[in-house]
Amino acid sequence: SLRMTKEDKEAIAPDSIGIQLKDMKGAGDAAEEEDQDQPVQLKVYRRRWLMLAVVAILNNSNTMTWISLAPVDNYANGFYGEGAAKWFSMVYMMMTIPVGIFSMWAGRFFGTKTAIYVAAIANCVGCAIRLGSSFLEFNLRFPIGITGQAIAAIAYPFIMYLPSKVANSWFPHNQRALAVTVGAMSNPLGVLMANVIVPAIVGEVKDIKYVNMVIFIPCCIGLLLVLIGVRSGEPKIPPSFSASQEQMDFLSGLKQCFMSKQYLVLFVVMGGGIGMFNCLYTIMQKLLCPSGYENTFAGWCAALMIIGGLIGATGSSIIIDRTKMYEETMKVALGLAVVFGLIFMQLTLHAGLAWLIATCCFLFGVLGLATYPVGLELSVECTHPVSEATATGLIVLSGQVQSVIYVMLMDQLVKDATEEINKIQKCKLNDSDTANDPKDNTVAVMAFSLIAALLVVLLVFCFKPVYRRLEAEKANRAAADKREEQAKRENEKGLPSLDNATQPLNA
Repeated sequence: SLRMTKEDKEAIAPDSIGIQLKDMKGAGDAAEEEDQDQPVQLKVYRRRWLMLAVVAILNNSNTMTWISLAPVDNYANGFYGEGAAKWFSMVYMMMTIPVGIFSMWAGRFFGTKTAIYVAAIANCVGCAIRLGSSFLEFNLRFPIGITGQAIAAIAYPFIMYLPSKVANSWFPHNQRALAVTVGAMSNPLGVLMANVIVPAIVGEVKDIKYVNMVIFIPCCIGLLLVLIGVRSGEPKIPPSFSASQEQMDFLSGLKQCFMSKQYLVLFVVMGGGIGMFNCLYTIMQKLLCPSGYENTFAGWCAALMIIGGLIGATGSSIIIDRTKMYEETMKVALGLAVVFGLIFMQLTLHAGLAWLIATCCFLFGVLGLATYPVGLELSVECTHPVSEATATGLIVLSGQVQSVIYVMLMDQLVKDATEEINKIQKCKLNDSDTANDPKDNTVAVMAFSLIAALLVVLLVFCFKPVYRRLEAEKANRAAADKREEQAKRENEKGLPSLDNATQPLNA
């Protein structure tokens, strides 16, 4: 019989199954190499929840840093200078593009632990510099503040692929989608918190410094948790058959992704969805204030969108964990999301429709953000055995590129406000305010709606995925069952079995 250590008993370990554990190629992490002929157990560690909590806190705090000035765009412009709020958001998207490819390579070469440490340190240092800018003279605030924001933005490319990476490395197959949801949806949860907290504490221009103080606190908590709790990036014993497989190196993985037609469809559509959500977060206040809606209402619209998204993403993750109906869930959710999104965009052009706008925001969030964890999981399914860092990182990178395009497109398509808009607008802080002129968003809304509709058409008619990871797990499980059956027959014949002599690895 096999001897169980105390730590083995604490783990949730499936049946002892003989598989070939291959080098997971995490050079920077202690993903231990075993002889390829040595069978080992699958094992699930309790420590996986700590790893997931670290990813969630880093994602949440970094997102709050990104979006915290958008709900009070007009006050932020008064504190840092004209157009400052837009640049505090745009610098995140712009930094992700050059740093993104490097972060995917570094995460593959140095390992998950290194990526987590880089993200936590950059996040905290950047926030500290931004906080320091609050106490400088006006002409120094923006250059110092945007420098801190840019450093914090460096953290995001290292965070963006961690939900899928940690889920695949630490969680069994029937918990992966839920783990991805917790890690990934902490991003929009950060947007929710920023949209609720920031308008509540900002009543005048000088209150922006309190925003910087509040944002700095979770960044410090995230760094402290990383320094105390993260000792390795991957477990010694894999939790699933697919996690035990050798993954492609970085360049081979890139080639595999861009040679897959199904992945390219996902690359465009998921990137477009992420880009549109990021754009809406950034311009929500500018979208609503010309029609007479206050900052507080704009904040609550973004909050309702994300509350709905948390509900939708949790529901979709449970569905795909149980049914593995990735394609069907993705197409239905995105199609309905665009319907409510188009209605929402049209309603923002009219005054006095607060309840209808809020309702559409909520339903748009339920269905739109439900596609986020599903899409990330699909990117891994379509490209297996490409590293999760590469497969999901490229999707998020596509989203950041498209975010910049959509924000700039919306800026270019707005027109000068009509006399009717000027009578009801809530954009200006006072009559002498020239930094927050209201705009007519009609043409921009029409263009945004057309792009959203085209993305859905592309997904529905061109996306026919093959679930490569699930097929690999089935093949590995069948091979393991065959080995186990062979070992039983050898035992019945009285022959010695090497499998039975193998002791389980201790984590």
